[in-house]
Amino acid sequence: MIINKLKIKNYRNFKDAEIELNNSLNIFIGDNGQGKTNLMESIYLSSIGRTFRLNSENELINFSENKSSVEISLIKNNYNMKIDLLLEKNKRKTVHINGVKLDKTSEMIGILNNVIFTPDDMRIIKGSPVERRKFINIDISQIKPKYKYLLNKYKKVVTERNIILKNYYTNPQNKDIINIWNDYLVNTGSDIIFLRNEYIEKLKHYAADIYADISGKKEKFEMSYCCNIGRSEYLDNEIIKKSFHEKVNNNIKNEIMRGTTLYGPHKDDIVIKIDGNECKYFGSQGQQRSAILSIKLAEIEIIKEETGEYPILLLDDVLSELDNKRKGYLMNYIKGIQTVITTTDDHDLKELTKFYNKKIFYINEGKIGNITN
Repeated sequence: MIINKLKIKNYRNFKDAEIELNNSLNIFIGDNGQGKTNLMESIYLSSIGRTFRLNSENELINFSENKSSVEISLIKNNYNMKIDLLLEKNKRKTVHINGVKLDKTSEMIGILNNVIFTPDDMRIIKGSPVERRKFINIDISQIKPKYKYLLNKYKKVVTERNIILKNYYTNPQNKDIINIWNDYLVNTGSDIIFLRNEYIEKLKHYAADIYADISGKKEKFEMSYCCNIGRSEYLDNEIIKKSFHEKVNNNIKNEIMRGTTLYGPHKDDIVIKIDGNECKYFGSQGQQRSAILSIKLAEIEIIKEETGEYPILLLDDVLSELDNKRKGYLMNYIKGIQTVITTTDDHDLKELTKFYNKKIFYINEGKIGNITN
């Protein structure tokens, strides 16, 4: 998979920019606040349909305009494709693929696969379970279209079931329908748990090998999926459903008393360990960074395995977070993968990539210039 051309108009601080990307390495250099991350974000938005920053879609449109657009031309499985994304203030975004409008923007997920690595990804290690569930949900959605559908369905089930639980004694009808909603919860939730197990098994396999290389085989990386219905790894879907049903049936009184759904994949977590110790609490800065780097590179390998093509790799100002050893490992690993890098410091990066096929772009106040090879 290769992006040939990116065109953005009235996107944040970019008024009108069109660039042709190198099929290998693309480096965007500029001071903070000049638009490097905005450009990176426009690619991510065209892939996932959402921003990786905490902003409303209105904020993605240049403050003096009412519309913004992103156009990406790419080659996927040897076919030319085009993604057109239109943002309008106070309206839902629209997406066209090869000129055909999508009914739902979620349908775009999986067309332009990407792996993004930003300094904020340390939250996967240090943050709450919400951060780790978000990370895993985005990953799986890119390679399993069914998964995004299941997540949306499950969210609606939990919302409706919580209403029933909160009003269980005030509405007699709720006693008759709670078992129906229990079945919806278990059936949809079990499918999500099964797909998460499948993905995490692959992720930890690749990440463990990569971490061993980074550490010189001196440390051991481990990852496990902590499902709050009980042990679920290595189990088939029917056994997971049985365990889920038992958990719900044994705890329904507690759920009614608290008025909320207490069990299911919306409560699950992922635990990452180095040499048997939980990385979140006991890992050094170096170990935590190596763990994140290993996970991100493992994502690349899984997408390649599932789709037959490498994803686009987006590295947003992460090299400053890595020491020379990890920088060198990363830059050696990405050979053969189309990569977009943003940075404020061009000296070390130019030295690291002096033998690479690349394009270097300089960004200043939303303008791209001085393109060099």
